[in-house]
Amino acid sequence: MVGVPAGFRCKRPRLVYVASSFPYGRNDVFFGPEVRELRRQGVDVLVVPVRPRGPLTTADAGDLAVRKPLLDGAIALGLGRELVRAPRRTGEALRLLAPAPHVLFRNLVAFPKAAWLAQVARQWEADHIHAHWAGPPSTVAMIASRLSGIPWSFTAHATEIHANNLLREKSQSAAFVRFIAAAMEERARATAPGVDESRWTVLRLGLELPAPPSRVPANDPPVLLLAASFTEGKGHTVLLEAVRELAGRMKLEVWLAGAGPTEETVRARTQELGLEEVVRFCGHVPRAEILEWLSRGKVDLVVLPSDSEGVPVSLIEALAHGVPAVASDVGGVGELLGGGCGELVPPRDPAALAGAIDRLLASPELRAEYARAGRIRVEQEFAVERVVERLRELIGFA
Repeated sequence: MVGVPAGFRCKRPRLVYVASSFPYGRNDVFFGPEVRELRRQGVDVLVVPVRPRGPLTTADAGDLAVRKPLLDGAIALGLGRELVRAPRRTGEALRLLAPAPHVLFRNLVAFPKAAWLAQVARQWEADHIHAHWAGPPSTVAMIASRLSGIPWSFTAHATEIHANNLLREKSQSAAFVRFIAAAMEERARATAPGVDESRWTVLRLGLELPAPPSRVPANDPPVLLLAASFTEGKGHTVLLEAVRELAGRMKLEVWLAGAGPTEETVRARTQELGLEEVVRFCGHVPRAEILEWLSRGKVDLVVLPSDSEGVPVSLIEALAHGVPAVASDVGGVGELLGGGCGELVPPRDPAALAGAIDRLLASPELRAEYARAGRIRVEQEFAVERVVERLRELIGFA
């Protein structure tokens, strides 16, 4: 079977799992728990990244993945075979891309891989195709489904919804459309008014939960962590302005974990504000190391003062480890931190952010209450076992 790893011949439900780059590179690493749990619950998974980039970053998914570039000889040959096998159906599938001229090029370059994937899915005798992201990965899954006759579905994440890459057409043809937050569902509704919502559902992104955390003494000085790429809108300078206000009356450390194009700007602003002794630039930190910081009590507060979010995994993981969080009330953040599970502040408001940080650092009781409530919310809504049970029901594997 072309490109398909060995060891997939047992009679279990079979799911083709389409992502952008997972299990390669840093972008999709948070899909690993879902894949592992699908397998634990009796589903064979074949992972097909549309554009695999970078090294393998989810080692236990490597033997499940077909690493093929966006286009090579085998994929071009696959498109040719599909044109010969079913020319009319292939033409009809191509015409599905027409209603979205603003993203037509992105979809067209992925079309050959979709045709190749249709053949792989048929040969592997897949029962369902599921894609993560509302952009090209779900386009590939939709086309592969049309060509193969295998039902499909997709999970829409925040950054892709606004592009409106065939949301209407995908909602009509998918078995279901999954959003990880109600706010993302609202964003899709506003992006494509009148779209068929009959198969929309909200199902969180599942994470593997650590053991219930034990209370540890606060660090001296307390440590604030912002784990996010250095890009516009993540709120690094907002945090710096808040910390300047706080540093005059308390000792604290700020750890910035991440890399990206605005890092030098943030470094320069740190110097302008005289915060060189307070702010630590950690560079790119592997997720496993950040989880270790959280589990060992090295971080007292996770902060994310960004302009736009879905439901940030960095905040979910903080709550899972009993670490309180302060974040901007944008996107789906309120669905995670609202109701007494964390502190919500307006975006781009350093004074409000400083006040929230001050309240939490001044009150061990408040931090403990947020830690308790946050852990309960994560257990109830984000535990990967429950999420995958529901996902299997939606696919028809239950």
